Amino acid sequence: MSHWQAGWLTILPSGQWYVEGIHFPIPLTSTNHITVPLGPLHVEQTLNLGLAPTVTGRYRTRIRWSMYNNMLQIAPLIGILTSGKGEAFKGNRENFQEISKTGQKLGALVFVFTPDGIDWETYKIRGYLYDKRNGFWQSFETPFPHVIYNRVPTRTVEEKEHMQETLKRISQLKNVTLFNRQFFDKESLFATLQAKKEVAPFLPDTYKLDSFERLKSFARKHDVLYLKPIRGKAGRGIMRLEKHDTAWLLRRVHQQKSLCRTFDTLDELWTYLWPILQRKPYIVQQGIMLATYNDRPFDVRVLTQKNGKGLWDITGIGIRQAGARSITTHVPRGGAILSPDKVLPQIFGEEWSIFILQNIRKTVLVIAKALQQNMRDLAEMSMDLGITTDGDIWFFEANSKPEKFDEPDIRRASLRNIIFYSQHMCK
Repeated sequence: MSHWQAGWLTILPSGQWYVEGIHFPIPLTSTNHITVPLGPLHVEQTLNLGLAPTVTGRYRTRIRWSMYNNMLQIAPLIGILTSGKGEAFKGNRENFQEISKTGQKLGALVFVFTPDGIDWETYKIRGYLYDKRNGFWQSFETPFPHVIYNRVPTRTVEEKEHMQETLKRISQLKNVTLFNRQFFDKESLFATLQAKKEVAPFLPDTYKLDSFERLKSFARKHDVLYLKPIRGKAGRGIMRLEKHDTAWLLRRVHQQKSLCRTFDTLDELWTYLWPILQRKPYIVQQGIMLATYNDRPFDVRVLTQKNGKGLWDITGIGIRQAGARSITTHVPRGGAILSPDKVLPQIFGEEWSIFILQNIRKTVLVIAKALQQNMRDLAEMSMDLGITTDGDIWFFEANSKPEKFDEPDIRRASLRNIIFYSQHMCK
């Protein structure tokens, strides 16, 4: 195979594709176009050779191309899978725009599509390319992509029959990479990790809160407990249970307000909790006494992704500090974004903070590799870790569909890694 070379691809609203900078080793006819199989499923596409006319709504991107056995390859084609109908597709459109713009810079064709846009007979897709000049999404027909990035926005939609059938059919296609296949839920996540010896030292005591006996058992062992929805997101529904003398104090955050209730006995507490658990399953987790900064606890948010070599790497590390009277560090719940380079040296000193950051990186990579052994199609995840005053590291949560990091350098690196990993998978 020849090495990858740089070129340009322009797609017009009419559906015509124009390529520049591609050098064909075989003789061409006198016409200015050629029909070639593109994408992992070799869908035929007519390419016009030369500069495309300038028209409103055209999409222009750098591409990478190579020749193998006199066959042209343009890669990667990256499809962002989401839900919705046609142009009213769902999801974080700002995120999709940024991925598209990064693809244009680094040499990838990025488009958004939904299950309804797939033609399973021709393996062509009706997708949407972002016209950054005019600020709108333009409908185009494209060959099937090499890489499908699952950004279906909610568990409820992802679990619908038509979406599950789509994901199943995609996963059965040869030479098509699907990531990430599904949301995590906290119960199965911890069950998977608890079976891994290399991960167990970092896990707080965690089980499904499925009985009064389970609550009593945890209450005997731990003075602080966290109750978390198995399918929760962004801190919604989390409760903190703390023993005060002979009573129990239950705290939760609702609409930025901290609500507290005191229960004299665990029986009284269980009577209160049971209706909540009937509607939404929870886990119960050992509370960890975290290190504090300016008298507020914080945890560490880490983004790990597969890189351009297909290996797990650390994209970035940030700190999330709990808001006043908040029981979580989530920014939507009043938390603050801080830099580990500022916070950790003030707490642990320069030398120890370097050691702690190294341990954080090692821990995250160990956990990512452990999860990959049991869960298919993983290529990125965010993790929440805690640090005690002794510098010990604890794992709290992982998210297979992380929201964008607010730190600009982490955000830029995360976008590049999506493209680099996709390029790697097209080798």
